[in-house]
Amino acid sequence: MGLDALYDELIERLVAACSSHDPERLVTFDRTGFHYAKPDLGLIEWMPTLDLGRRVSIKTVGYHPTNPTERGLPSVLATTSILDTTDGRILALCEATFLTALRTGAASAVATDVLAIEDARTLGVVGCGAQAVTQIHAISRVRSVSRVLAYDADAEVASTLPGRVPVPGIEFELIGASDLAAMLAEADIVCTATSVDIGAPPVLPDGPHRPGLHINAVGADFPGKLELPPTLVRRALVCPDVVAQCLAEGESQVLTEDELGPDLATLVRDRGRCEATRADLTVFDSTGWALEDLVAAEMVLDHAERLDEGVDVELNPVPADPYDPYGSLSP
Repeated sequence: MGLDALYDELIERLVAACSSHDPERLVTFDRTGFHYAKPDLGLIEWMPTLDLGRRVSIKTVGYHPTNPTERGLPSVLATTSILDTTDGRILALCEATFLTALRTGAASAVATDVLAIEDARTLGVVGCGAQAVTQIHAISRVRSVSRVLAYDADAEVASTLPGRVPVPGIEFELIGASDLAAMLAEADIVCTATSVDIGAPPVLPDGPHRPGLHINAVGADFPGKLELPPTLVRRALVCPDVVAQCLAEGESQVLTEDELGPDLATLVRDRGRCEATRADLTVFDSTGWALEDLVAAEMVLDHAERLDEGVDVELNPVPADPYDPYGSLSP
């Protein structure tokens, strides 16, 4: 069906999920997991979602920032499992590294469509890794992006970004660290997607910004990690994807709950009111909502069934006698 159509469908499905979101029926927990420094800095976390009376999804995601340079692997590797809440059987196991990048871009697109100015043309990107590709692609589906200002601490990674973005007609301008302040003044939309270290300085400076600037901050995913200057965050309208999770590990760490704007589901449900009250500076604090993983997984499972793709495996062998745990071992 093509990447553009796939992205349009995912954005549409995520908008629908936000519009109909009922926290009593669809329950998500803040992600948790193991964080460690040996043999390298990394973490493995899990993100569960319950669609009451229907199914559960659990994404396990690993983040190991040295993967690209040390092992030739993506820094994020993920798997999503889908389970039936009627009987507890596992229904599907999905490779979710691709889906994680895809759904994170889609979430930024949904927030951007509500918060960014309608005639946005210039997109600034800080961090030119894998996530930058889907951020640019997704946002180009909701705004007519014609120019991208791109910065990465690794100039070689930045130089390959234009060849990795499947969006024709975009003019790429690679900039240096000294040009980041100018990015704030020129860009209509900025996406920060970096592997900033815990306690490291922000990746963007504070300073004068283009009126109506919208920022999608997607790199802060751990307590103490911040991509944006606290002074900038405090003068912006900050919209979290998940309130509690963002207060713990997103850009919202420097704020209190009563200082936050509407969350992602509210942005979509109250779109008209939110558009009418667009702020001069907005930030989408994207830490990763587990609902996004369920939406993305169900989309590709629907297409797998339609195209007869994937492998059918009996993941839960059932013994003839449900009271005999050894029954499934017999011929």
